[in-house]
Amino acid sequence: MKVLKGEIYFPIIVIIHFLFWTIDLYFYKGTFTEVNSDTLFFGELNNVSWKNGHRIIGEVFSSWVVTVFAFNFLMSTRAKWVERLFGGLDKMYVIHRRSGVIAVFLLLAHFIAVPRDLTAFTPGKPLGFYALVLILIGVILSAAPVFKRKIPYHKWINIHKLMGAFYVMAVFHGLMVNSLIKELPITRIYVFGMSFIGIVAWIYRAFLFNLFNKKLPYTIKEVRELGNGISEIIMSASEKSLSFKAGQFAFFNFPSISKKENHPFTISSHPNSSEIRVTIKGLGDFTDDIANKLSAGDTAFVEGSYGHFHADYIQDKEQVWIAGGIGITPFLSLAKDSGTNKISLFWCVNSEEEAVYKDELNKIGESNPNFRVTIWTSEDKGHLSIDKMGIDNYQNCGYLLCGPKPLKDAITSQLKKEGVSNKSIYEEEFAFR
Repeated sequence: MKVLKGEIYFPIIVIIHFLFWTIDLYFYKGTFTEVNSDTLFFGELNNVSWKNGHRIIGEVFSSWVVTVFAFNFLMSTRAKWVERLFGGLDKMYVIHRRSGVIAVFLLLAHFIAVPRDLTAFTPGKPLGFYALVLILIGVILSAAPVFKRKIPYHKWINIHKLMGAFYVMAVFHGLMVNSLIKELPITRIYVFGMSFIGIVAWIYRAFLFNLFNKKLPYTIKEVRELGNGISEIIMSASEKSLSFKAGQFAFFNFPSISKKENHPFTISSHPNSSEIRVTIKGLGDFTDDIANKLSAGDTAFVEGSYGHFHADYIQDKEQVWIAGGIGITPFLSLAKDSGTNKISLFWCVNSEEEAVYKDELNKIGESNPNFRVTIWTSEDKGHLSIDKMGIDNYQNCGYLLCGPKPLKDAITSQLKKEGVSNKSIYEEEFAFR
């Protein structure tokens, strides 16, 4: 299945809108008129036809906002078919974040450009303004790095869920005011059809998701503190076991810490194991000192599995795996699933003390002649670069990257300079907010 990446997704949204608006406006024979309207910066429009740029541009922006948010709510459902379309939940959430920011600029452009009808008052007018303000506040609190760092995750996610209510307000605004969209059949069906999909997706995610996605109960068997802020949690199924593939992740809820918070962690054990293991580095309010927040016997609830960072989507026979810090977690599972593939794993850490799974990986290498592991310590060797990996032909390999963004960006840039195509570079995203 063709993966809908960000560089494809955004142009498609633009092209679809351009096509629908162009066809509708070309055949439109109606008499929509600005009888008495004003614009934010460009004065009043009196008895001006629909062909004025303010009306067309303003409504094109609003239709983009409506459909971009609708797709975002569809992504938030975590539906398997949507995940497959975007090549993994992690990739989908990256597009989700970018779309939200883009939608804010489109919304502001709509507010600036579109004429406001002065002939009659409708509740849709103040409703639109309130929706604008609330959506702006919601996106800023959800996307601005300063707020993401300071707002605890459980509060952040509740603010994020309110975006659906603000979206409903915006849709009703569009239904209650005079607009050119209502006059154009193709554009009208598309925009209000996507609005309906967006609202249904939000209702499902906000109110029905837990009814259709039952979390599996697990019992924590052991909690280990491995040093360097890294903890390991081993769990066994209380009832049905989670079905997953090596390299995938799931969402975990630990009621002894918080009954409402669900956090994504990569499963670092192999699917054939009778227990599941997650390896967590303290990087925030929830994960800091997590080994002392959990105890053997505590209950955990697991939802998943997600992600396409696994063998079904990675067919290259010779592979180079590059992990940065805690980005080693999917490779711990994949290393036991490599089969006959020739694998070279480079684990980038500041010092060898941070390589807490060195012995486990070396043991796998001893039993599998096709698996080679290198612990790359930056304090001794500097930053890893592809010319230090001993690769004979860069274009004959598939590259799996998981770790901090600067590491992934640097390696990806170097590989592309050597002619490696995007389809041979696979990466896992870290951030989900």
